[in-house]
Amino acid sequence: MAEISAEREFLARRLREWTLLRSIAVGEPWGSEEVTTGSDWFQRKAVETLPSPAVLILLAETGRTRRVRADASRRLRQRHHRD
Repeated sequence: MAEISAEREFLARRLREWTLLRSIAVGEPWGSEEVTTGSDWFQRKAVETLPSPAVLILLAETGRTRRVRADASRRLRQRHHRD
């Protein structure tokens, strides 16, 4: 029983994170706490796929891992050089 409920918890969280990624991508409202409390997977995926400078700045400053913070900072620099 614990295995089934743990799997559902994972699936529910991943669905919420995919929904949040989509919401940010299409310009719907989002909260910084949703982004900063997202899983490592979510934060890496956000840095890889989202063009939002606000999300990248937030993750460059408060990302969960050094990798997320560094990748977000790098994407911000790349955007700055292109503009």
